[in-house]
Parts: sequence; structure tokens; C-alpha cells
Amino acid sequence: MVNSARKKFIKIRANPDEIAEIKKRAGDIDMSTYLRQLAFDQPIAPPTPILKQVVHKVDPELVRAINRIGININQIAKQTNAGQEVGNSVLMALLNLQTSLDKALASSVPDDR
Repeated sequence: MVNSARKKFIKIRANPDEIAEIKKRAGDIDMSTYLRQLAFDQPIAPPTPILKQVVHKVDPELVRAINRIGININQIAKQTNAGQEVGNSVLMALLNLQTSLDKALASSVPDDR
């Protein structure tokens, strides 16, 4: 396709949601260029993702403790999936543990998502 001076306009009607989707798909490219590339089956670079990086300082010992708990829960899940029965006392302990972890997490990590 010859890239001569572009003097003609093509108008399309779109609702606000469609415009937002086109802008999202176009990414860093302006809409005219994006739609032209789309119409002529030209390669379109994927949009650059916008990453929100949230970093929290956490006690490493807490991370290790939670990891150990996760490993134990995973072992219980494997036993249950293998058909081995898990006693009510274990299930109650897991429920209490989950409640405690939820409370600890809620009080230690700010909700800035």
C-alpha cells in the first residue's frame, strides 16, 4: 500500500464502550493507525501492558511460617483426594487456622489495591 498524503476521511459510528475497547486494543498506537493496520491485515504490535507494582515489606519468618502451613494443608488435601478420611478435629483446626490467618492478614497488610 502506497503511503501517499491522506486526504479522505472514513467515519464510523461507535458507542462509548466500543471506543474504549478500540483504544484499549490499540494500546500506544493512535486509533487511525490501528484501524488502518487492522483493515489492511498489517501486523499490529500488542499493547504494552500497564503493570501496577505493589510491594509490601513482610517479615521473612512470617512468610516461611505461612509456607509451612500451606505445605501441611496441601498434604491434608492429598490424603483427602486419595480417599483417606480426615477427622473432624483436623477440619476444625483448619477452620480456626483460616480464621486466624484472615484476621492477621487483614491487620498487617494495607488494602491499597
